Order: sequence, then structure tokens, then C-alpha cells
Amino acid sequence: MLLPLLRPLDADPDREFRVDLFPPASLQTVGVVRRLLRDMLTATGADPDGPCLILSELLANALLHGDGAPSVALELRCGLLYIAVTDGSIAPPARPEPDVARTCGRGLDLVAALADDWGVELIGVCGKAVRAVAAVDR
Repeated sequence: MLLPLLRPLDADPDREFRVDLFPPASLQTVGVVRRLLRDMLTATGADPDGPCLILSELLANALLHGDGAPSVALELRCGLLYIAVTDGSIAPPARPEPDVARTCGRGLDLVAALADDWGVELIGVCGKAVRAVAAVDR
């Protein structure tokens, strides 16, 4: 869950941002949204690689397995990037059993490995938000 934007007194507003996106329900938007996050993190001096992979996996999952057009919230505050991707399905994301022969279905394993915290929250009967928090290096 994203927190209200309350900046500490010594925060640098040039190194913090909040963006809410409502991309079309098309897999082509994954790359567009990922490049936007990469550019924004690079502009703040943060390493974009891990957070961009987390975002790509969460957004692709919402598009492939969710319902309706997703929404994306990105917030960088105090060295932490908060990512939330919502969709209209109340079905929780599935993590298949570990299998080294599996060629797909590893996205949430990557999210779990790269994020400092992640989880799923139901939004009543309106869907769910899959969220992740990742520390960014500066």
C-alpha cells in the first residue's frame, strides 16, 4: 500500500517523485512504463535495474492474468521505491511450485528476490493491488 507523501524536512524534492498511470490493457505498455521508470530513476541517480524488473513482472502479470486495464502507482521517497499495480480481478497471483525445468511462471519469484517487501491487497470487490517496495542505490 502506498503511503501519503510526507517529506522529511531534509528531503531533496529533486530525488523524489510520485506518478499514477492508467495504461491501456496491452502488453506493449509494459516496455513503455518500464522505460518511464528507468528514466525517472536514472534522473535521480538511482540504480533502475531491479525496480524496473519488478515493475515489468507486476504489470505483465496484471495484463496477462488480471481483469481489465491496470493502474500503476510509482513513488520514490527517502530512498525507497513503492510500486503498486492494480487490476480488476480479486484472484490472488499464483506462484507455481519450484521446478528447475519450468520455462515460465518465475515472475513472482523474481519479485520476491528483488523487492525488500511485497504483497497483495484486495480492494473490496473491485480487484487487487500487488505492491512491492525496493531500496534504490544512490
